[in-house]
Amino acid sequence: MEFEALRDLIKIINRNKVKNIEILGNPGQDESRTEELYNRIASEKFESDEQAALYFFGMDEKKDQNYKRLRNKLIRQLINTALFIDVNQPMFNERSKALYNCYRDFASANILRLREANKAAVYLMHQTLEQCIKFEFIELATEITRFLRMRYARSVGDKSNHAYFTELHQQYELKRRREMLALDYYDNLIDYYINKRSPNLEIYNMADGYFEELWPLTTEVDTSQFYNYTYLIGILKFMSKNDSQSALELADNALITLQNRKNTNRTDLFTLAIQKLSCLTHLRMFEHQEGEAVVAYCLKLIEKNSFNWYRLMETYFQYCMYAKNYNKALEIYDLVRKSERMSTLTGNVRDSWQLYGGYLHLLVQFKKLDIKAVEKITGPFKMVRFNNDFEIFDRDKEGMNIPLFLLPLLYSLAQGSDHEEEYGRSVDAIEKYRKRYLDNDLNRRSASFTNMLLALGKIEFEQASAERKIKKEMAVLNSLPPQEAGQSLAVEIIPYEDLWEMLVAVPEEHA
Repeated sequence: MEFEALRDLIKIINRNKVKNIEILGNPGQDESRTEELYNRIASEKFESDEQAALYFFGMDEKKDQNYKRLRNKLIRQLINTALFIDVNQPMFNERSKALYNCYRDFASANILRLREANKAAVYLMHQTLEQCIKFEFIELATEITRFLRMRYARSVGDKSNHAYFTELHQQYELKRRREMLALDYYDNLIDYYINKRSPNLEIYNMADGYFEELWPLTTEVDTSQFYNYTYLIGILKFMSKNDSQSALELADNALITLQNRKNTNRTDLFTLAIQKLSCLTHLRMFEHQEGEAVVAYCLKLIEKNSFNWYRLMETYFQYCMYAKNYNKALEIYDLVRKSERMSTLTGNVRDSWQLYGGYLHLLVQFKKLDIKAVEKITGPFKMVRFNNDFEIFDRDKEGMNIPLFLLPLLYSLAQGSDHEEEYGRSVDAIEKYRKRYLDNDLNRRSASFTNMLLALGKIEFEQASAERKIKKEMAVLNSLPPQEAGQSLAVEIIPYEDLWEMLVAVPEEHA
């Protein structure tokens, strides 16, 4: 920093001295109410505003003015303290440290500009821009070059700087627009990917159009983020029609490309790797431990108990179930159940793990898992209570509602007796569900499997017709392997072929 800029900075600070910066942890604050409120919330001694208001002011009304002032003071101190977060921790790699520092310095430079410390602001913007260019922080680089372009346009004798930063700003503005275009396209598709989990021709056509538009721009834009979004759209394109082999090849290409770029975000690498794991599961590629290698790679990229950690555990659970490694699947389930944030999971993430617990109990009925080991982790299984404990899946009739609906019938058949009343699935109810939700091209495998289950339940009384029905539907199932069927991988928590093998062995086990 030049001396004039340093003197500029000192003048601003001298005119605007702060007697006491309101941040958490200042000397003399240890016994303050603000610190006590912070500590009690952090240690989970308070679970609501009402509890905190009652403790401090003797009333359980969170709108109490005294409590509101205390609460707002804590919020202000927390926001101020966020500027001084220690990034020298294992969770921050070099890139994440740089991103935090760049945004902090960018904010500081703007504050200095507002206080007319222009020389100091320009110096800080220059320093920040160097880091933004180095780490490909395109959004921030665009804003900083815009600032410097405007500053030099208003400075006498700085035509060369103005021309330089005008051109640089135009370059980064173009990169930003292209990155935002790719992000917009990806966001248009992601609702399907997260919630529907069902292949869809409309989604395929949309993704195909997006990919064909974006791919020729990759060398022009040449940023890790643009490559990442474009590759993800391409993978979604193939996954939307269950072309797992093409999706796997593209995921491998994406990982090779982005691993060799120093500015690739770890989260982006994780997302691509987890797509690869899903493809390996779908293609039943279990022989060479490639899936375990992908999991080990992913664990190096994320923190335990983060959202992405739960995504990985769910995908790994599916991988183990398809590989018939049921004991490992149980270990994964146990690890998730004991995790710190399990109780805070909501929506389809929570529902998925709830459903997996039911299928682990189903494996107990098939003698594939030890009942004591499973109950130690999940507790006793009650179907009625189980069916009433879902937020999303009991409403989505096209996707993950299918394994939820079929579980009572599977459980009944696995026990080798009729438990229709106990499990609440009459033959009529199953027939209506099949006709309404499964008799379509999307869910053809599930429709055939359901018909096979119904026939199996009748085989004792109508053996000849039941066997003909089973043979017919088995032919349909065999003609539509998961790689070619329209149905999503996630719907078959245990592949239907594996379930059928276990079911036909039940009479022998109960003999």
